[in-house]
Amino acid sequence: MHPAVLVGLGGAAGSIARWGVAEALPVGSETQVPWATVAVNLLGAFLLGVLMASSVQTETALLLGTGLLGGFTTMSAFGLETARLLQAGSNSAAGIYILLNLLAPMTAWLGWNLSEAIIA
Repeated sequence: MHPAVLVGLGGAAGSIARWGVAEALPVGSETQVPWATVAVNLLGAFLLGVLMASSVQTETALLLGTGLLGGFTTMSAFGLETARLLQAGSNSAAGIYILLNLLAPMTAWLGWNLSEAIIA
């Protein structure tokens, strides 16, 4: 299958899954931490670490990594939601939100290392 089709199919599924998480964890007000974005970014980073540790084929990495997890996680929403919190004067929530999303690299590392430990 063409790489663009794999990425597109995965991206569509990831975007729908991300929407589902947002529906399940709605933001109560513009001054509250957007937990759905925190959840998808941390879970997505963890799963990407797991995927990369598993030495998958290029096609699988495109479908699941670039497509599914790329569509599931969202840096643009993180930026916009941070700006909204700051605009609303909710500096504490913005700071907490930024710190939580900065955990994503650590969750990717954790997923990678746990997978390697299980596989080995």
